[in-house]
Amino acid sequence: MESSNWKPTEEEREVMEAVWMQVKGACEKLKEETNAKDEHFKKMLQEMADRYYS
Repeated sequence: MESSNWKPTEEEREVMEAVWMQVKGACEKLKEETNAKDEHFKKMLQEMADRYYS
């Protein structure tokens, strides 16, 4: 696998933080409403990353 030298700008960093907070909130809500565990969220996020960014 090739190594990337990408360094996010401050604006990109802020966007990533905002998106992460939304994802984290959605995961916490789903965790409260179902029996999903952290490993389920890890697998789901990995599958999403593989699908959209591979």
